[in-house]
Amino acid sequence: MGTEGKGSGQGRGRWNNRGKGSPLEATPLKGGFKTYDKRLDLVWQPDERNKLYRISDFHQSKKPRSFTWSCDLFLDQGNAGSCVGNGITHELAARPAPVEGLNEKFAVEMVYWPAQKLDRFPGGAYPGAQPFAEGTSIVAGAKAARALGYFDEFRWMFDLTDMILGVGHNGPAVLGINWYEGMMDVDKYGFVYPTGRRIGGHCVLCVQVNIKQKFFVLKNSWSREWGWLGCCKISFDDMNLLIEQGADGVFFMHRHNVPHSAKVDA
Repeated sequence: MGTEGKGSGQGRGRWNNRGKGSPLEATPLKGGFKTYDKRLDLVWQPDERNKLYRISDFHQSKKPRSFTWSCDLFLDQGNAGSCVGNGITHELAARPAPVEGLNEKFAVEMVYWPAQKLDRFPGGAYPGAQPFAEGTSIVAGAKAARALGYFDEFRWMFDLTDMILGVGHNGPAVLGINWYEGMMDVDKYGFVYPTGRRIGGHCVLCVQVNIKQKFFVLKNSWSREWGWLGCCKISFDDMNLLIEQGADGVFFMHRHNVPHSAKVDA
């Protein structure tokens, strides 16, 4: 998984590089949230109704298994606050039904900006938005993506078992999680750790579960040069900690690699 100190190529993951906000200066986001790194612009929009649509309801009789969902797309959001658009676009480009021709422009203009119009907070980063504000939620991103017609519905995870069964049997998981200093770069084994200061909320795609070694693989949107080929590992225990903090995790159901009838959410 690379060597220590070289996991992020040119150090692209370190939060005080590439012109990111200083550790003493927060950037405001939609809904009164804030971040210490402009790329980490996830905002939280909890909804009790999500509990009616749990991913494990589809997989209760199945046993945990290791599985990898390949994704050949490597997005780089640069210094932009579009992590939700990037995480969801990575999901659409991944198996089981990879959509071809997706890119950063799609992530921003077809997912991120529409999601900002659907979340419950005023403003956005799209042209004409007032006030200007970065950030959006996982649920708004899922609704915006469903409107494109590439999947029929989405389901949620609420604990580690949901996560294991969902990634093992259903597909990749679009995650919204707290992101810490210990997650800005990988160690020599490819792992990140929720240690140090919380920098912001981030959206990534979980593409692998390893039952024997008890870890997940997360695909980031900081280019192929970050981490280990754009990805990192996180242990079951550390993922469980993030879930207990209120992580969002959504699974797209009945995926298509060409658009079907679009569903528009208000």
